[in-house]
Amino acid sequence: MISKNRNTKEPFGSFELSLITYHLPLITQLVKRTFFYLLIGLLLGGCHFNMKVISLNTWQEKGPWQERWELILKGLEKYDADIVGLQEVFNMEWAEEVRKRSGYPYLAVSGKHSGLIFLSKFKPLEQECLTMKSRSPNEDYDRYAFYVRVAAPQGDIALFNTHFSWKASDGAVRMSQADELAEFVKNKAQGIPAVIVGDFNTAPDTDPIGFFKNEQGWIDTYAVAEPSSAGLTWDYRNSYAEAEREKMAERRIDYIFISQKKGPFAGIRSSKVIFNEPVGDVWPSDHLGVLTEFSDQ
Repeated sequence: MISKNRNTKEPFGSFELSLITYHLPLITQLVKRTFFYLLIGLLLGGCHFNMKVISLNTWQEKGPWQERWELILKGLEKYDADIVGLQEVFNMEWAEEVRKRSGYPYLAVSGKHSGLIFLSKFKPLEQECLTMKSRSPNEDYDRYAFYVRVAAPQGDIALFNTHFSWKASDGAVRMSQADELAEFVKNKAQGIPAVIVGDFNTAPDTDPIGFFKNEQGWIDTYAVAEPSSAGLTWDYRNSYAEAEREKMAERRIDYIFISQKKGPFAGIRSSKVIFNEPVGDVWPSDHLGVLTEFSDQ
C-alpha cells in the first residue's frame, strides 16, 4: 500500500482551479490560433511556385495549317504552360478556337493586326499594343510589341510579346526595334517581374541581343539553362525552314527573356526547344518553340 504524504501540497488549490476554469475558453482559443499560424507558416514555407512560359511563331495559316495546328494543340496540352506567347496568329476567330480547345481560361489579343496573342492561366488586368516606328523598307507592314499585365498567384507580372523584321539586311532596323521594345518594357513593367517572349529574327551574338543582355540587364533564359547548346529554333531539320535556306540561316531566333530574377522568375529551373519533331512529314510550324520553367527561389 502506498501511503499519501499529508504534507505534500496539492498541485492546484480551489482558487487556482477556478481561475483556469474561468479562462479555459480563452486559453483554448489562443492554443488553436497559435497552432493554426504555425501550420500556415509550415505550409507556406514548404510550398514553392513554379511557372512555365512558352513562345512559338505559329506560321500563320500556311502549309498544311490545320494538321500543323493539331500538333500545336497537342503540344500545348502536353507542356501545360501557364503563359503562352504566340506570334503570327492573325485570325481572331481561330485564336478564340485555340483558347477553347487548349483549355486556357484567358486569351489576350492586341486589337491590331500584330499577330501577337497570349494564352494565360492568369487573369489579364490591362494591356497595350505598341506600333513600332522602326519599319523595314523591305516590308509593307508594321511591327508591334504587345503588353499584358496579369494577376499571378504571387502578384502582378508583366508579359511582352514581339516579332522583329526578318530579312538579313534588316539588322539596323532590328536594332531600332530593340530600342523601342526596351523603352516600352521599362515604361509598362515599372519594376514588377516581366517576361519578354517572341520571334526576334536575330542570333544570340548580334547587337540587339547584346543590347538586351548587356545594357538592359535582361536574362536570356535558354542561354542560362543550356549554355553549351545552340538551341536552334530556325532549324534546317524542319522541312519548312529548309525550304527557305537561301533566305534565312540556321540560328536561335526565338527567345524568352526576363527583365530580372524576381518573384516568380527568381530562378530558372530549365529551358528547352519544343515543337521540334514532325509527325510524318508535318511539323507544328516553320519555327521551333521555346519553353522555360521558372521557380520563385
